[in-house]
Amino acid sequence: SPMRAVILALALALVGSAVASRDDKAAYARSMVSSLDWGVMSTISTASDTAGAPFGNPQSHAEVDGNIYYYVSDVDQSMLDIAVNNQVGYTLSNAEALSSPACGSIPYAGDEESPLCSRLSITGNFVNISGTDEEEQATDALFKAHPAMKNWPADHSWFVGKLEITQLWEINMFGGASHITPDQYYAGTDGN
Repeated sequence: SPMRAVILALALALVGSAVASRDDKAAYARSMVSSLDWGVMSTISTASDTAGAPFGNPQSHAEVDGNIYYYVSDVDQSMLDIAVNNQVGYTLSNAEALSSPACGSIPYAGDEESPLCSRLSITGNFVNISGTDEEEQATDALFKAHPAMKNWPADHSWFVGKLEITQLWEINMFGGASHITPDQYYAGTDGN
């Protein structure tokens, strides 16, 4: 029956592909950052036709020890915005994996907006780490996760950036959002 299919799909979603328990919100956030490789970066637009409005832009990332790195260009609108205000939001969703019944990979069983289709919004400050000790490790991780980046045009002023996390907001279950501190996130547990 259709209802049986829905229940089975939601049960499978709860088991999910993430390694971390849904109960330990910080561990689950770390597993999302390491298992997904792109998200939507939100800035405050500086473009003349949308100045002051929110602006979302897909960005690829790589993770090293919980740190989130990006290979970006000075000519990208998000980087133009960040040059004025480096506060950003970065949002990940398990819908990106295209494999979760909770996220709608089985019709009528789930939806991208379902609390079981986990989502994580990370707030922080974007910083250019060019010339720092962590640039080489970050670049290696980015090129390993996204091999096409090595072949992007050299004349676009590419650099490696990092999100210095100030707060995380997560929904991975019914019952409302969880607020995760950077200390909990980097420790990989909130104690649950």
